[in-house]
Amino acid sequence: MSESIVRALVSRGETLAALPWPVIDAHAHLGPTGAFAIPSPDAASMVRMMDRLGFAMTGISPHLAINSDYRRGNDLAAETVRRFPGRFYGYVTVNPHYADDVLPELSRGFDELGLVAIKLHPTFNDYTLHDDRCLPIWRFAEERGATLLIHTWEGDKRCSPTVAGEVAAAYPRAQFLLGHSGGTRAGREEATRVAKMHPNTHLELCSSNLTAAEIEAMVAAVGPERVVFGTDAPWVDPRFPLGKIAAASLTDEALRLVMGGNIAALLDLAP
Repeated sequence: MSESIVRALVSRGETLAALPWPVIDAHAHLGPTGAFAIPSPDAASMVRMMDRLGFAMTGISPHLAINSDYRRGNDLAAETVRRFPGRFYGYVTVNPHYADDVLPELSRGFDELGLVAIKLHPTFNDYTLHDDRCLPIWRFAEERGATLLIHTWEGDKRCSPTVAGEVAAAYPRAQFLLGHSGGTRAGREEATRVAKMHPNTHLELCSSNLTAAEIEAMVAAVGPERVVFGTDAPWVDPRFPLGKIAAASLTDEALRLVMGGNIAALLDLAP
């Protein structure tokens, strides 16, 4: 296989803006987190990095939303999308522990704030995807044909890829992004098995321990149409995951789909 255009540009230290298609980061956050210090967690800094790398658009769920205050975090996501038109899209986050607010907040996120997908973090918020309090989330997503980005992790009974796949099987009109694809090598193998069984599940790539060889294997197993590029920025420096996908032996057409085409089609995005 000849060298991909992505690898050639990255190897020369050039921006991906030269690509004939837009790059979209489907999994990112915004703002500081209590876990550790992030040098540049603000939206303006993220846009400068996006411009440096040649990313057209990034999907965000603020750390505030997935940690302590989902309503304020959702407001921040919407404000950021408005402040930088065409550069960000936003996920609406809910916490099933506040069961009475789940459906109203999903509706507010989609219908008032202009957020376009759902983000769930069962590990941070300590609930299982099988909790009955999650039922309004699945029903909302099924009714609207919505996409959900769900944090998945191997060995976590709250949100392993297998558990996410069981939910996906019950709600075939919703689309499920398996965030981190299980997070570990074993988790990625599990997530790949799940994606092969359930056509409305998609493998998402952000992980600090992912290898280029694993990316190649995931694309080979489920097809490039079912794999989505994400970086976890600013939690992770986006140059790190970009280097991994650039090193993978994938065709330019596969890279077009994985690095933007798939998420753009799922969410009807226009970077």
